[in-house]
Amino acid sequence: MEIDSIHHFPGHMQKAFRSLERLLSLVDLVVEIVDARAPKATRNPFLREAISKKKSLVVFSKTDLADPSVTKLWAAKAKADGNDPVLLDLSKEKALPIVSKAIEPLLKAKREKEARYGMKRQKSRLLVVGIPNVGKSTLINNLAGSRRAKAANRPGVTRSEQWINLPGDLMLLDTPGILPSSYDDARAALRLSLLGSISEQVLPIEDLGRVLFGFIKENYPSALSSRYGLEDVSSLHADFVLDAIASSRGFLLPGGNKDREKAALALLKDFQAGKLGRISLERPDDA
Repeated sequence: MEIDSIHHFPGHMQKAFRSLERLLSLVDLVVEIVDARAPKATRNPFLREAISKKKSLVVFSKTDLADPSVTKLWAAKAKADGNDPVLLDLSKEKALPIVSKAIEPLLKAKREKEARYGMKRQKSRLLVVGIPNVGKSTLINNLAGSRRAKAANRPGVTRSEQWINLPGDLMLLDTPGILPSSYDDARAALRLSLLGSISEQVLPIEDLGRVLFGFIKENYPSALSSRYGLEDVSSLHADFVLDAIASSRGFLLPGGNKDREKAALALLKDFQAGKLGRISLERPDDA
């Protein structure tokens, strides 16, 4: 599958990006969330530039879906680059104590100022940013201990900013996910499409299914064997696998032909939900 670039910048993202400078003036710290399965592709370079003047914390979300050995490599690279990311498995962990501990050193100047002027400890205001579908709302709900932000496994659920009070002395400002206005890096665009950060309507579903099959076949072949009962996937063609998935799930077109589009979508959804196992799409040395 070959693409030159992707242009996908819905109106609510444009509005959010334009208001970002104003929002940054209201907060003490930025929490940037990336998907542990593709930490480079899921960082918006324009967003990162916009927040560069604020202290920030990088959170790797969805670590329970990523290859743990690859996540360790990404964490080591981030630390070597001067960042110390927080790795979160939101399916099991309570994020509040972990995030609170991580941000306290970043708020040292604020706390010293409060002490210097004899002020009562003030609430710390955090801005949560990231591209669509990296887990911002899931993290916020975990931090708040209740459903405070809309969360779904699809892009574009959060459409406007909202302040959310957390237990203790934290306030969060949730914002819509913001993609770059275009992706000239075809590999990054494909990875975002596979993760569901770019709408499935932007690129052909069948082609995405073939790309995903090829990647898993090369890097995680046992995932296809265990999920779909396929043996020796090294010799299989993508269309054969899509036909097998279509047959097993009853995805048939008039005349009995296999519906490869539905099969490809099922493959994508299985990957996104972790039903194929823990899979990372990029490594530090090939990203």
